[in-house]
Amino acid sequence: MPRSTKKSSSSSGPPVASSSTKCSLRDIVKSHLLDDVFQKSSVKNGNQWMVLVVDPEALRVISSSIGMYNLMEHNVTIVEDLMKRRAPFRDQAVLYLVEPNRSSIDRIVNDWTPSKENKKGPLYGNSVFLYFLGPLPDELFGLIKQCKELVKRVKVLQEVNVDFLTKESGAFHFDMKPPRFQNIYSELYVRRSSTGLSPLHDRMMSKLVTVCATLNEYPHVRFPSNNELCKSLANLFQQKINEFLGSNKSWWFNGDGTNPNTERSTLLILDRKDDCLSPLVHELTYEAMVNDLLPIDDEKITYDSVTAGTSKEGTGETTTRMDALLNDNDEVWVELKGKHIAEVIQTLSTKIRDIVNSSTGSALSGSKASGKALSINQMAKALKALPEYREIMSKLSQHMQIAHQCMDAFNKQGLLELTELEQTLATGKTDEGRTPKLKALLGQVVEEFRKRNDSAMRLRILAIAIVSQRGLSSQSDLKKLLNEANLSEDEISALRNLEKLGCPLVQKDGQNSKYARIGGKKASSFSEAENESEYSSSRYACPLKSILQDATSGNLSVEEYPSVMPLPDDNALNQSAMKKVSSVRKAASASNRWGSKTSSSSSSGKRKVGSRQLVFVVGGMCYSELRAAREVMDASGTEIVTGTTKFITPSEFISNLTSM
Repeated sequence: MPRSTKKSSSSSGPPVASSSTKCSLRDIVKSHLLDDVFQKSSVKNGNQWMVLVVDPEALRVISSSIGMYNLMEHNVTIVEDLMKRRAPFRDQAVLYLVEPNRSSIDRIVNDWTPSKENKKGPLYGNSVFLYFLGPLPDELFGLIKQCKELVKRVKVLQEVNVDFLTKESGAFHFDMKPPRFQNIYSELYVRRSSTGLSPLHDRMMSKLVTVCATLNEYPHVRFPSNNELCKSLANLFQQKINEFLGSNKSWWFNGDGTNPNTERSTLLILDRKDDCLSPLVHELTYEAMVNDLLPIDDEKITYDSVTAGTSKEGTGETTTRMDALLNDNDEVWVELKGKHIAEVIQTLSTKIRDIVNSSTGSALSGSKASGKALSINQMAKALKALPEYREIMSKLSQHMQIAHQCMDAFNKQGLLELTELEQTLATGKTDEGRTPKLKALLGQVVEEFRKRNDSAMRLRILAIAIVSQRGLSSQSDLKKLLNEANLSEDEISALRNLEKLGCPLVQKDGQNSKYARIGGKKASSFSEAENESEYSSSRYACPLKSILQDATSGNLSVEEYPSVMPLPDDNALNQSAMKKVSSVRKAASASNRWGSKTSSSSSSGKRKVGSRQLVFVVGGMCYSELRAAREVMDASGTEIVTGTTKFITPSEFISNLTSM
């Protein structure tokens, strides 16, 4: 097998047009996989049937972007798990799509190595299509070349550069969670090598390169000046994206000077440890509540569906357990997921009443609606009475019942007063705009402790109180609160692990932080961002929101957020683009030549660079941040693509702390 075969990556990338007509990330990934993997293989196979064999990682990538129907349209008869024993299909070609790791390569080679289990010959026919989610290391490529039975059948060997999962149209993650990543915070923040980075960091940046390869982006890379981890990761990413650029001669990127109406994007690498408050605060928007309060497995949720009976049929109300997928394929979910739960229920009620009060509906319902929010029973009766609207009514009914289950959990856990306390701690002001004394707030924290039997909730409340104030004022305050919280040893360990993330439990003498409490007597605001929500329970806005607002408006300070390579002026960007491409490609195999050099500042200290804004949060992104990114994108008109190691809930964040 010639070496060039390995390097026949999809260098042209997916068909991304000008910045004004860019597709969503999920659409790009779907098009890329269907066209450059499945359609390409189908054509080379004479449009005959194929078996798709995937490892768990590749299956997750496919599931997040492609449906089974799409695969069947491209002549895939069956999807098999590489890690399991499989039935032979010796009359069909096989298409392998796997992560380039030793375990997956070994199993592929075993499929074509004669053994006692393979007495009748290989499992599949004489055409093999090999695709890898990311770059294939040389040593693994060598293992493939040693298997002669496999090599002589290979028709395509290609790196597709889609080593990530799409969360929604403009968001991605790397699915770094247990059990594969059992102690991810230890790997990220504790077990560091002499260079400051671990194999996990290297893998993370390699995955991030595949995101940029898919989007056709060679971004300016920025990071917080006071975060050494982000600085190291930014330099590592720059090195890897340079190597990719040099290895793929025909790959183009937005702003390279050859594609009109495009500009280079900006990638901002941030760290979870710089904001440990946002993942803890109760968020009352729909998506965040579903993930925080209800049992949900990835996108799949099981809810109680109420069906109304009729006196005519002699049936009563019944409740059935139903499954639903909450993703971008659900238009109602897309519309409502970022809204406050009160607005969600009101919107759903209005939509259902509009149908009930339609010409057909009013005849069946007997009278016009009163405008009040529908009960679950009323909604179920309306659904049964209007068969011609069944599809849309079923979807609205589904979300109404999920939203009500969120409110049931909210009320059952007694979160109304707690959310107000959290908002005051986080913003430093009450609903009336008054700045309360910290002592009074800590007294309310103790009252919340005494109301709750759930120690996990007490831990969460205590962590919010500590992190929001950048540490308590004294050890005695900490001791008193720990006594009242009555936490387990594991929970106390999780709390103390906040210090490993740079969050002190007690403020140090002379602590000089722009977030530090003034005078130590008043509560302070954790974030400088402002939330425009009309609901008092949603006053707090995560710090990421103000960062993205500055980035999209060109006001993000280069002193606070420098770049790996100097940021060009807007009028010099396109003129210098081709020179940079040439120099980078010539030095593709060299190490990062820019080291820790940062951009020089302009007179204002602010630059506006690129069109698309990419932001990657190491250590997990919470749902309030995902919503904030969508809000900034809608307000600014600038496309924002958010990414992270994993989108996390409050319980997952605390679990990560516990495992450190």
